[in-house]
Amino acid sequence: MVSAGRGAAGASGSAGAQCSMPTGAVTYTLAKAAMPSAAQQAAYDKISAAMDAAVSYYNCYTNITKRDMVSYDPNVATADGSTNGSIRFGAQSSINYITAMHEISHSVGVGGAQFGPLVVDGIFTGKNATAQLVEITGKADDKVHADKQHFWPYGLNYTTEVKSSDDLIAHCKMVVAIRKDLGM
Repeated sequence: MVSAGRGAAGASGSAGAQCSMPTGAVTYTLAKAAMPSAAQQAAYDKISAAMDAAVSYYNCYTNITKRDMVSYDPNVATADGSTNGSIRFGAQSSINYITAMHEISHSVGVGGAQFGPLVVDGIFTGKNATAQLVEITGKADDKVHADKQHFWPYGLNYTTEVKSSDDLIAHCKMVVAIRKDLGM
């Protein structure tokens, strides 16, 4: 059994992002057991809410098109996402819209095969991402830090990184810039 979600155009995300001109087309399908247990249903409900909020940010603040397949797997320690469009949630404590946004970033290219070669000595060297970060922070010498799978700041690697909806919007802007650097 599956259910699909897109995030409501013009709707507010869980952090209050108001969207007047959505341009993205990020969608997801949540795979569900035919007869879910109470624990599975609780996870599905939480995942749907998290993904709906995450998708609403991506569709409002990016022009990215992606269809993700989302699942619940209690054997996954936290959550993971792949450029093949697969996102898995595990621990209930990891099911939230910030983690969902982070995993969507993986599904749209962050940490994929094209990402790693642009990381040199812990710095993502893409010109678009660097310029976007400088625009966000106002610091002319700011650098996008990265390993082969993640970037920071604004990579949403931990929920504690988010202080306001501005951080979520900055994340979306950074993902768009990184994708430009990746030729996407």
